Amino acid sequence: MQAEFYHRVTAMTEAGEPFVIATVIRVRGSASAKPGSKAIIDRSGCNLFGWVGGGCAESLVREESICALEDGQTRVVNVDLDDEVLGVGMPCGGTMDVYIEPHFPPRRLIIAGHNKLARHLNLLAQMAGYAVTIHGPEAESQHFPQAERIVAEPWEALEIPPDARVVVTAPHEGQLPVLRAAAAAQPGYLGFVARRRVLAALRERLAADGRALDGLAGLRNPAGLDLGGGTVEEMSLSIIGELLAWERGASGASLRAVRRGVGATDQPAPTTLRADEQPQLLVVGHGRLSEALARLGALMGWPVTVNALEANGADYPPPTCMVLGDLDFSRMEVTPATHVVIATLHKGDHLSMERALEGKAAYIGLIASPKRSGLVLDYLRGRGWSDETLRHVHAPAGLDLGARTPAEIALSIACEIVCTCRGGSGLALTQAWPQQPEGSGPTCQELFE
Repeated sequence: MQAEFYHRVTAMTEAGEPFVIATVIRVRGSASAKPGSKAIIDRSGCNLFGWVGGGCAESLVREESICALEDGQTRVVNVDLDDEVLGVGMPCGGTMDVYIEPHFPPRRLIIAGHNKLARHLNLLAQMAGYAVTIHGPEAESQHFPQAERIVAEPWEALEIPPDARVVVTAPHEGQLPVLRAAAAAQPGYLGFVARRRVLAALRERLAADGRALDGLAGLRNPAGLDLGGGTVEEMSLSIIGELLAWERGASGASLRAVRRGVGATDQPAPTTLRADEQPQLLVVGHGRLSEALARLGALMGWPVTVNALEANGADYPPPTCMVLGDLDFSRMEVTPATHVVIATLHKGDHLSMERALEGKAAYIGLIASPKRSGLVLDYLRGRGWSDETLRHVHAPAGLDLGARTPAEIALSIACEIVCTCRGGSGLALTQAWPQQPEGSGPTCQELFE
C-alpha cells in the first residue's frame, strides 16, 4: 500500500499535475479512518488513491482540497463525525483532524542565454522553485549547476512550449531567432534584456519577414521590477521578483502599503547606499526563513550575519557570520549600512527591534502577524520612540510578490532591501520607466562576459 502511494505521487508529479495529499493526523472517539491514513486528491476533487473516511467526511475533505489548490495554502480540517446537524452527518461518535497539503508541479523557466546574467538568474530561479532550462550554443554545465536541462544548440533550435516562462539574455546574434521562436509559441511571460531601441529594430525585422507579433503580447522590456539596482545580481533579483509577482497576480509594491500594515501611515523614507556599497544583512532569529535569507544574501554577495539563540552553522552558507547565545541582543552590531530582518518567532523581537533602531539601521523588517507587529510597535512607543522614527520599520517586511515559501519570502524581502537602498519603486520596469534611460543597468561587458 505504501509503495503504491508513493508511486502514485511520483506519477502525478512527473505528469505535471497539481494534487493534494490528505492525511489523518488525529482521531478522537470512533472513526472509520485511523491516524496516518492518506488520500491523493486531484484538482477536480476526485479521490485517486487512499482513504480518509467515507461518505460526507470524504466530501468535506475533497471540498477543502479544491480550496487548497486554489489558494496554495495548507490547512487542518476538523471533521465532526458525531453531530448529524452541525457536523458531516456521520454519527460515528468521534472527530478527526485531516491535514490538507497541496502539491504543485515545478514551474519551468527557459533562460535563452549563457552569460553572467543568465548564470545568476539560474541560481535565483532555482531558489524560487523553478526547474530551469538553459539554451545557448555555448552553454556549459559547469556554469549552470543543478539546471534541469542544458541545451547547447544553435539559437534557431530553441523550443518554447505554449504559455512558457522565458527570459532572454542572448547576445545580439541570438536575439532575432529567439524572438521568432517566442512569437510562434506565445509564452505567458517573456522577459527581454536589451535596450528598447534594439527591440524596436528586431520587431521591424520580424514584421518585414511577415511574422505575426501577437505572440509577443507577454513581452516585458525592460524585464524586471524597478528596484533601482544596477549590478548583475540586482538585475537578476528584479527579474525573478517580477516573474513571481506575475505568477501570483501581485503588485510588486511594499507589503506594508498593500496590507496597510499596523502602525504604518505612509511609506518609510528610503535610505540610499553608494553604488559601490553592498547592503550588510543582519538576520535575527533561526528558522527556515533565516536560512533562506542567508543563502540569498550569499548569492547576492552581501555580508550576512545571523544572530540567534541557537542555530546549526551547517545550515548556513560558509560566509555567514554566526552570533549565538546573545540573550539580550547586546552583541548585535548595527550601523546605518545594516539591513536588519527580525525573524525571532516572537522570542525577543521587541528587544532586537529597539537595538536596530538605536543603531539607526538602514532597513528594519519584522516578520510577525499584524497583531504581534502592533504589540511590538506599541511597546516601542511606550519606550519613547516616535511615530516618525517607527516609519522606518517595515511590518510586514517584503514586496508584494505573492510569496508563500520561505525562499519566496526571502526573495520578496531582498527585493525590498534593494528598493530601500537604491531608491526603487518596486513597480514593473515597463510601468516605472516610460522610456528606458540610456546608460541604465549593467553594461554590455558585464552582461556578456
